[in-house]
Amino acid sequence: MAGLELSLCSRFSVIFLIVSLVSLFGCGSGGGDGDGGGSVPDSTYRLSICDGDPIILEGPPGAKQSGGCVVNYTQTITDPAYIQYFGTDTVQRRYLVYTPATLPQTPVPVVFVFPGKGTNAEAAAYYYTYTRFETLADQNGFIVVYGNGVSDLLYGEGGNGQNENESGGDFQGCFLEHSGEGIDVQYVREILDQLEAELNIDRTRVYATGLSAGGGLCFELALEAPDLVAAVAVVAGLPFQPAGDWMWNCNVHPDCGKVPIAMLAATADTFIAYEPGGSVQYPDGNYPGMEQTRDVWLSVMGISDEPTFESFPDIVTSDSYEPQSGLTSSYIELYKYPAGSLGSEFWYYKAVGAGHWWPNPTQILNTLWDTFGKTNQDIDFADQVWAFFQRH
Repeated sequence: MAGLELSLCSRFSVIFLIVSLVSLFGCGSGGGDGDGGGSVPDSTYRLSICDGDPIILEGPPGAKQSGGCVVNYTQTITDPAYIQYFGTDTVQRRYLVYTPATLPQTPVPVVFVFPGKGTNAEAAAYYYTYTRFETLADQNGFIVVYGNGVSDLLYGEGGNGQNENESGGDFQGCFLEHSGEGIDVQYVREILDQLEAELNIDRTRVYATGLSAGGGLCFELALEAPDLVAAVAVVAGLPFQPAGDWMWNCNVHPDCGKVPIAMLAATADTFIAYEPGGSVQYPDGNYPGMEQTRDVWLSVMGISDEPTFESFPDIVTSDSYEPQSGLTSSYIELYKYPAGSLGSEFWYYKAVGAGHWWPNPTQILNTLWDTFGKTNQDIDFADQVWAFFQRH
């Protein structure tokens, strides 16, 4: 499956980098006082480890940019396979962290939000979730960390040592061969160590969610580091599994089935096919199928009982891209599988007619529909994610 790996990596990089950050609203500016279309909130709580302001992204007037701050640091690599791939034993990493101005005295949860390939932490905050997680953090007292992949512009095959747009790059997931935990699992551990030096965080309530390649990282965290995350929520994510071909090169921990999982899969996803086989963007992708991925996880988690069923009201009736889905409206079904023999539950969201995006009330630009399809507008999935995390 090496050919698929190279195809996915190269095409995700071009499409997400150029389309998501430039075509969506235009170019961003590289500082907290830039002239992007959205409003810049007043500073909340700036950590001493922060050394920069978020990149201001172009957007609709009045939209809220992230109120967090940026941390840059150097990650040391010891795995020979990664050193060979990146051509170095150190890589530059960054993340965007939002800390409410007021936090409880007790240890607080940490929620990681990971973007897709080619996009950056600011895109996860602004374009995907419209800073909804920051509002929830203010209301519920937790810390939000938006991750960044390792830049393909800086390292690896084709890298030129320059990262002009500060976009990050890719979460390697299970694709690259490695020993022990993957480079991005180590990255998450290092972030938590940095935060813990300054904040009273609860290491038993660390959660992760993400879109596309970011969702794939959530699966990788469950696979390789079940001690690290209390629960994960995967949104249209690369369907890494604890068995079969789509285990790829992940080193599966024997306790991976103990991590509670929420998984959203879109039936009109143009990148990651819902049914087994190829997708619109990757006709030769050989995806395992999203329901098949769910079933592999259910088996490993020891879940055999039937789920309860819910259907969200179809509030917006024009949120499916008919040329791709055959539907004018998308809707979301929720199948709640009760905890199995290992004590963890699995919630499966089936987004019928939805495309490759994070469900929220704001529709993406029509110039992107041919590429991504439309997003479901009936719910704000950040609310669903936090509700699931609160259970664990």
